[in-house]
Formats: sequence, C-alpha cells, structure tokens
Amino acid sequence: MQSRPESSSLFEHLPIGAYRVSVEGHILQVNQAFLELHRLNTMAHLHDILQGRPFNPYANPLRHRDFAQEMQRHGKVSDFVSEMVRLSDGKRVWVREHAHALTDAQGQVLQYEGTIEDITLERKARSALRKSEAMLRNVLLTIPDQIWVKDLEGVYVTCNDAFAAALGMEPQDVIGTRDAHWVDEQVAHGFLLSDQWALQAGRTVTFEENTATQINPHGALFEVSKTPMRDAQGKTIGVLGISRNIQARKDAETLLRDTTEQLELAIMGADLGRWDHDLSVDAGYHMDGRACAMLGRPASETDMARVWSQFVHPDDMAHVAQALRSHLQGHSDAYQTEYRAQHRDGSWIWLSSRGKVVQIRKDGTPLRMVGTLMDITSRKRAEENLRATQAELQATLDALPDLLFEFSAQGHYRAVHSQNTAMLPRSPEMLIGRTIQEVLPREAAAACMSALHEAAHEGRSDGMQYSLELPAGKLWFELSVVRKPAVGDEELRFIAIARDITERKQAEEAIRHLAFHDTLTGLPNRRLLMDRLQIAIGHSQRNQEHGALMFLDLDRFKELNDTRGHDMGDLLLQEVARRLQNGIRAVDTVARLGGDEFVVLIQNLGADLEGARLHASMVGSKILASLNETYLLKDTPHTTTPSIGVTLFAGAPTTSSEVLKKADVAMYCAKQRGRNNVCFYEEIPPLAPAKSA
Repeated sequence: MQSRPESSSLFEHLPIGAYRVSVEGHILQVNQAFLELHRLNTMAHLHDILQGRPFNPYANPLRHRDFAQEMQRHGKVSDFVSEMVRLSDGKRVWVREHAHALTDAQGQVLQYEGTIEDITLERKARSALRKSEAMLRNVLLTIPDQIWVKDLEGVYVTCNDAFAAALGMEPQDVIGTRDAHWVDEQVAHGFLLSDQWALQAGRTVTFEENTATQINPHGALFEVSKTPMRDAQGKTIGVLGISRNIQARKDAETLLRDTTEQLELAIMGADLGRWDHDLSVDAGYHMDGRACAMLGRPASETDMARVWSQFVHPDDMAHVAQALRSHLQGHSDAYQTEYRAQHRDGSWIWLSSRGKVVQIRKDGTPLRMVGTLMDITSRKRAEENLRATQAELQATLDALPDLLFEFSAQGHYRAVHSQNTAMLPRSPEMLIGRTIQEVLPREAAAACMSALHEAAHEGRSDGMQYSLELPAGKLWFELSVVRKPAVGDEELRFIAIARDITERKQAEEAIRHLAFHDTLTGLPNRRLLMDRLQIAIGHSQRNQEHGALMFLDLDRFKELNDTRGHDMGDLLLQEVARRLQNGIRAVDTVARLGGDEFVVLIQNLGADLEGARLHASMVGSKILASLNETYLLKDTPHTTTPSIGVTLFAGAPTTSSEVLKKADVAMYCAKQRGRNNVCFYEEIPPLAPAKSA
C-alpha cells in the first residue's frame, strides 16, 4: 500500500496514540504517543515484541472479536473502552479507542486507522468519587439527628430517614413539599423566619425549640442548627437544617440539680474576626484579637495599623480589590469576598471577608468601613476534592461531636473519624486493621459486635450501649450502625456512630443513688433497708439460717444539738456512720432511718440459734466499744453512748416491718436498763412496757 505523506505529519504529532493496521491485524504504522503508551522506544522495538504476530493486546482476547464485529457492522468504532496489556511490561491499563476503515474506490477495506488513549487515571478518579459519594450518603443515613435541605423558596430538596420518620413519611414523599404541607400556617411561618435568620446572618445559627406541633406533639426540646448552602461559585442556594432531640439530657439535668440549664445560643459573630478600615489613610486597616489569631498574630497587634492588602495572596488581589471598589462605588449593598491570606507560619489560609461602609463624608465619599473575617480554609480544601454539596455534608460530619467508624463484617476498623481522640481507646492509626475484639474490653466488644450483626440482618441498629475506661475516666457510648451498600465486589462494611452519653448516665446514677441513700451519711435509707431486709428474711426462710437486726439510738443526742448546734450533731452522725461501717462485714448492711437512729442488718448467722445469738452479741459489744470512744468534733472532744436493741429472725414467715418493730422495742428496753448496753428482744419480760418515755 502507498503511504499518505499528506497526513503523516498530523499522524505523528497527535497527542494521543495513533496506529494503522492491516486487515489481518499487523501493525503498519504508529506514532510516538502510541510507543510511549506501551513504554517502547522505537518501531523496531515494537516489531521485536510482536514477532510478526497480529496486534491483539487486549487483556480479554475476546475484545478483539468485539472490535472486529463493530468495525464490520459500521465501518468504524467509537468510544471502545477495554482493559489492555502494555506491550513492554505486561502491566494492565484501561484505554479508549476510536477507529475507522480505509477503503479503495470500490469500497474494499485496505487497512484500519485509529487512536488509543490511556484512561486508567480517569477510571480510578471516577471510582474514588463514587465511593466518596456512597460514604457521605451512608453517613447522612446513619446520623440519628434529623437533617434536611430546603431551597430558597422553602421547598424540601432532600432529607434523611430520621427527619422523614418524624413526619411519618418516607424521604421521597417529603421532597418537593413545603412546611405548610406538614404543619399549620403559624408554625410554618416560624420555620420560615428561622430560615431567613440563617440566610441573613450568612452563617450557622443555633437555637432551642420545644413548641408542640404536629411533628412534635409532646413538645420535646430540640436543638436546631441552620446553615446557608452555597454552590461552587459561592452563591446561596438553600438552607441546611439539623435538629437533635435533647429532651432526655435536659430532663436528667433537671432531676439532678432541680433546675433547668438552658444551652446558650451561639452569639452573632462569635466565630468571626472583626476589622475596622479607616479609608482616609493608606494604613488604616485594624483587626481585633480573633482576626489576628486566625493569621497566627499575637493579640498585641490589634492596635497595629496596616494596609488592607498586606496579607492577601497576589493571585487574589485583583478580585478582592474589585469587590471593594464595587461596594465603595455603590454597586453592591455590601463588600463580600473570599481570598487566601498569609499565616504567620508562612502557610496560606482561606478567609471570607464581609463588610459595609458605616461612615461617609458630607460629600458622600466613604470614610470608614467595618466588617468580619471568617476562616473558611476547611471548606475550601473540601471543595478542592468534592462538589460544593459534598463539601457541605463533610462540614456537617466534621461538626459532629460523636465518633465515626467504618467496620468490616468481622469487626475490623477500616476508617476512624473523631474530633476528640481522647474518647478513643487508641490513636486512629493504631485502630486501622485491628478488630473490635482486639481493641475493646470483652463486654464492650460484645455490644459492638451485636450491633454489627443486627445491622447485617436488619440494615441498621440503634441504641446499643457500652462503657470504656479511658484516661479521662469511665465514658458511656450509644452506638448507631447502618449497613453500607457494597460498590462492585468490595467487602461488606458498616458505618457506625458512637455518641458520648456519659453525662446522661451519670445523672441517672446520681438520681438513683439519691433515691435510696441518706444524703448526710451516704448510708442506705429506710427504703433501701426495708428492701434488703425483706430479701434477707426470704433467704433466711429458704435456707433455715438466722439473721439479726440491730436498732441503735444515740443517748442524749438532742442535748448535743441544743447546746452545740446542729452542725456538730451532723458531724457526730457522720462519724458514727463511719465507725458502724468499719465494724461489719461486706455482706451486712448499715442504714440510717433518720435523726440519730441507725439499723444494722447481719446475715448468714447459721442454723444454730445459740451460735447466731452469740455472733450478734459479739457484734453488738464491738459496736458499743467503737461508739464509746471519744469523738473529735471541730477539735473539741465529745463522748456519747448508744442503746442497742437486737432481734433474731429465721424460719417462720414474718415481714420486714415486724422485724424492725421488734428491734425498736428491744432498743427501748436497752434504754430502760440504763442506756449504753445491748438488749435482745427475747430477753424482754412479757409484761414489760413496749416503750419508755
């Protein structure tokens, strides 16, 4: 075949690989880009590798047949994507081909001519983007808070399952509706006002809401955050909302402290730096302490006057100056721009600057501007990797105080995200690749694996709780897990969020303790005593073992209160409680009924009556000796004595009230005998009065 000199120059200089092959598949001509794709130096090197064989580098040889059939049907091939084996080293790459047949005047195919382009990196980038999108979607589904997005017209664009569930609907049924579709007009108007507040502020606003509505019939307290959404050009396109039910936390705090502590709303501008620009002088730009801190500058520089452009990146100077001129000339209501600024350490950070003219001369010339700076470095870095909408979701993720994990089905840590590494059992890099059983204690690991198994079968798991002993102390977590849809043939994975519920657990424990213990001495109160006594009586009846109940009353305690004050009486009661606890076994119980009355419950005294009575007598004598020792109350010595009544119980059915009454009667017998002694209920003469005045 004759060469085509008129096209050889274009053929050789194409930036992508080009080739001509015979009908039989033998290479006739390739350009330099084709050789580079296969890591070859010369055409001779190519011929040496092929050794006269037809050209078929496809990883799947059948793709050559597909190529030929397409060419036969249409005379050309377009966007033919295949995995190909690189001729020089056998490495697999993905390519895209375009080709057509060259024919003579009679339509006879003479040869084929085509181009080939390496698209391996392009495919990898698209795959990474799909996985990233899947990750963010699953995070949105996993978050137990209610999340939604509305456009500027108030129409719902998207929402998560938690928000849709509050409406009793599926997410797809919410999209396209407005607030008025779900709540009455007055409530819908309130939602609109809070949306407008966030849009006008230009930042996240947070507030608490407990109005009873159709979607919150019980008036539970919610913490609501609303954030303006922007597209890639910085244009506001809607509002992102997050609502978290904080009623349980508030209720626990109310019970514990008997007061309601309302979370403070974020102050306008609390996360902003301020600047003041005197336009009458060149160096008239001043920054407050927060703005200086953003740039790594000391607070002492707040008094320093600067040129406004001192820290602006040279490449951003033009559009920043244009935004400033536009406002000063009255073409815009406010000055607003984003630019890179140089940090003190030499790095570049992104700032969003907003401001307005607040003072003008008599001739209308602007004299002074004030405004704010916001560090938007994180958002800008996110925008470099994902679309604007993905960046907003990532910002939501970064704002979460919870722990975020990605697990395999076997419990391997695949990813760890946390703003507070102190809540992790190990550093994130030490967790990756390890299993839950290797990292967590047995009970905590069992709870986490149970949640993974439930999510594997049901799609998600909520409410599983576990605790960890960390350097900061014992922390409690509540786990939410969702099964992540697999992409291709990748392994089954789960997204898990662990929320710190330590404050709620501590509040519940404190409330439980207060319900069953005396506040002055910390001893069990009457309620807990009667419960333990009833259990001890049942145990005694089942096992035919004796138990004993001692009723103690401090002699002449009222005199101490009357002469030296109730604070001294409280100190004495606390010391008596300590001595009583030190004098009994761990299985026994010391309780305070009130005033100066204490009760000691002794269990497991055996089946022998005399042996049980002797044991109880020895304990009573030990208590007498301990309580007779001198007390030091505010550096002042004091002595007191107890009167102790004892009753034994075993075998015959009885009630806790009857046992306590017998011990009380025996205590008054001890007082009648002169105080500071022990009296058993069985020793009281039948005709003795039950009590003495």
